[in-house]
Amino acid sequence: MKVLPEISIPLEIVFAVLLVNHVGAILINPEKNPDVDLKTTELLNKYGYPTETHHIVTEDGYILETHRIVGVMENGNYRSPWREGVLLVHGLAGSSADWVLAGPEKGLGNSRGNLYSRNHTTLSPSERSFWDFSWHEMGVFDLPATIDYILAESCNEKIFYIGHSQGTTQFWVMASERPDYNSKIILMTAFAPAAFTANLRGPVTKLAKLTRIGVWVGENFGYPEFTERSTWAKFVSNIICRDSSFTQFFCSTIIFLIAGWSPDELNSTIVPVIVGHVSAGASWKQFIHYGQGTMEQGRFRYFDYYNDEKNFNLYNSTVPPEYRLENIRAPVAFFNSENDWLATPKDVSLLETRIQNLVLVYRVATNSFNHYDFLWGTNAPALIYQRLFKLMEEYST
Repeated sequence: MKVLPEISIPLEIVFAVLLVNHVGAILINPEKNPDVDLKTTELLNKYGYPTETHHIVTEDGYILETHRIVGVMENGNYRSPWREGVLLVHGLAGSSADWVLAGPEKGLGNSRGNLYSRNHTTLSPSERSFWDFSWHEMGVFDLPATIDYILAESCNEKIFYIGHSQGTTQFWVMASERPDYNSKIILMTAFAPAAFTANLRGPVTKLAKLTRIGVWVGENFGYPEFTERSTWAKFVSNIICRDSSFTQFFCSTIIFLIAGWSPDELNSTIVPVIVGHVSAGASWKQFIHYGQGTMEQGRFRYFDYYNDEKNFNLYNSTVPPEYRLENIRAPVAFFNSENDWLATPKDVSLLETRIQNLVLVYRVATNSFNHYDFLWGTNAPALIYQRLFKLMEEYST
């Protein structure tokens, strides 16, 4: 019988507890942002957007919860600005809340494994086999199921697709490996497009060096869950990260160390809301898969088990096959930035050479716009969304 590895407490949690103990006075009547504890539909309803919740079953049995904004009120009726559906797909360890937590003045879908999509027809999240997936399965199973469901419900033939980070990776997988779905996309918009990861910047590059160890652990003990934030963690985070706290800079600094330095773009009032919703849960296999791309220069391919026998049984080759990016035929628009440490300009430029139907490449040149600013940046509406809406109008029927 295999023994599970010892679980250690993350250093940042230890630091947070020590900090709270040191400044214990701030535990008294903290000024809590009410949006911290609201889920996606609750956030939308609070700001006047009616919603629907739908559940979609994938071919491999995962049950995805998706959230639909019905429309906006106009002359007493709800109206959608686009006759066609618009599918928004979040990034790694995120959720549909990522698209709306900045509020209505700044601004749905959920991937398997986050707090909204922890269901399966036969498996339980408590079982290790539940978490044996990466963004490969999300592209091959989740996106096709979601797109087919939307088209059937709306009686449309095509939809708009907007992805952020891993939301773009899933699309490259789907459009490469199930190319018939290209014909179902009006326009694919990629915020911080992620495929190649050899040029990551910042502390995350240190974690990529643990990729082989991560695969060994996963294959011997099961790929663990990267859990959503606990009630206690959210409570502590709200104290440390709230707008009026002198400790808030710790929270913003952590965000910058992951995504890129951009203090001019981060609205301090939504920091506790961001920290309260991220992470929303994921499988460690997703992180490991990205790590493999970092270790393998210029490669975007299937998951490598670092085991010739298993690779051969799965792929008929000891080396995992490359994703067939030449199969991507849907119109694609790129939005990226110079200051993105996760979807770096070098990696995005390489991806540009592999996508044949690029209709727009827009790079935010300022040094104060990072990976997450496409979602939460103060200047995102002016820099990104206005251009996107104009492009969508051109493609809308």
